[in-house]
Amino acid sequence: MGSTFKILGASKYFNLQYLNIILDFYKDVFRGNKIGAAIPHLNKNLFKSLIIGLPPIREQERIVEEIKRFSPVLAEYDKLENQATKLDSEIYDKLKKSILQYAIQGKLVEQDETDEPASVLLERIRAEKKAQLGKKYVESYIYKGDDNCYYEHIGGKDVNITEEIPFDLPNGWEWARLKSIINSLTDGTHSTPKYTTSGVPFISVKDVSSGKLSFSNTKFISIEEHTELKKRCNPQRGDILLTKVGTTGIPVLIDSDIEFSLFVSVALIKFNAVNILPEYFIYLLKSPLVQEQAAENTRGVGNKNWVLSDIEKTLLVLPPLAEQKRIVDKINEIFAKL
Repeated sequence: MGSTFKILGASKYFNLQYLNIILDFYKDVFRGNKIGAAIPHLNKNLFKSLIIGLPPIREQERIVEEIKRFSPVLAEYDKLENQATKLDSEIYDKLKKSILQYAIQGKLVEQDETDEPASVLLERIRAEKKAQLGKKYVESYIYKGDDNCYYEHIGGKDVNITEEIPFDLPNGWEWARLKSIINSLTDGTHSTPKYTTSGVPFISVKDVSSGKLSFSNTKFISIEEHTELKKRCNPQRGDILLTKVGTTGIPVLIDSDIEFSLFVSVALIKFNAVNILPEYFIYLLKSPLVQEQAAENTRGVGNKNWVLSDIEKTLLVLPPLAEQKRIVDKINEIFAKL
């Protein structure tokens, strides 16, 4: 049951409608000064300390009438202000997306012909993957043929993928599938673990959906279970988390040394930061190029899922390493001004 304050004798000095307007003006003060944990309530001393204007009773009545007269206008203004605030937010988001799209099309910074081309970078990545996987390695790369069509070479076969290529790249840049430029792609456990009151944090999509890794509201599992889970999926500083169930396509760079395990709703990308700058990789994954692929390939209606087999086929653009750095610096500069 809620409680109320009774203001004795108010009608003698106040028009009650005027008093209601005054109290409505102080609603934010009241909201921020509730006390009590179980049933929050207002302190009577707060009311005693309020400083309010007290015009003559006749003027109070005139004020009430004027406010009534302008109420529809004020309501319309409030509606328009909310629309403007929403529009500002949408414009900001669209502007960021446009900047990221310009960046990955090579339009944000100038190219330097002396940069080592991305093709050499990809050859280095393929050599590392071949050494890592041995006989399991399947050679895969994308190239532009003499007929100006794009082809994907996979295991000795060449497939025309021209229709998949959304735009041309500057000299020195290359197209690549996600799988071909990373060390591994896994996701968290597909089984619900046994939760404990303390232990190792257990991260799910809710803990990264803000765009940052948060341990503030995580569940916990035992050290023993974590030890078993990390044999397959072991997130570490410098890796990238990617949401894949529910809210899909949100990338987060792990910037913590805290050990944790993952649920199936989050994918884990391991890659060599010597070849791909982590900051560039994050911006690339946030770009419309990748986000549109995430939306197109997310399956299901209720609990939507971006499965690993589709994630690894995501089409990416790889600039020279030196240009990756220039792109990151320019994006950071622009975003700081925004």
